[in-house]
Order: sequence, then structure tokens, then C-alpha cells
Amino acid sequence: MTAAIYFGLLGLGMALMLPLAAIGCGIGEGMIFASAIQGIARQPEAAGRIQGTMYVTFAIVEALFIFNLVFFFIIKSMLPGGDPAAVVTLLAGH
Repeated sequence: MTAAIYFGLLGLGMALMLPLAAIGCGIGEGMIFASAIQGIARQPEAAGRIQGTMYVTFAIVEALFIFNLVFFFIIKSMLPGGDPAAVVTLLAGH
């Protein structure tokens, strides 16, 4: 029973991990670029510094999504795969 709960929670985590990370990163990147555009519109002479900061923060947000993608594949490798008989044996504890 505990193995079924374990694999069920792993599957749930895997199913929710990437969509939530993609939504969060999309919102964050939109806020980054919107703020940069507003800042450049208000102070065009500071465009170089604003763009530099924009690219650094964009890279950080994108790196967080890539880390999430790596964790997704790690969790996916923990799940039993393919053969239904192997899954049943694993859950039965034999």
C-alpha cells in the first residue's frame, strides 16, 4: 500500500511540475521584459544598463526552468516503467 501511495505521489508531482514551472517562468519573463521596456521608455539614456540587467534576470529565470526540467527527468526515472507485470510485482512487494 505504501508503495502505491509513493508512486502515486511521484506521478502527481511529475504531472504538476512542468506545467506550473512553465506558467511561473512565463509570468516572470513577461514581468522582466515589461519592466525593462517601461524603464527604457522613461529613461532612454539608461537603456544599456537596463538591458544588461534584463538579460541577467532572464537567464536566472530560464535556468530555474531548466533545473526543473532536470528534476522532472530524475523523478521520471524513479517511476516504474513499461511492463505492467513489473509494476504489479513491485506494488505487491514480491
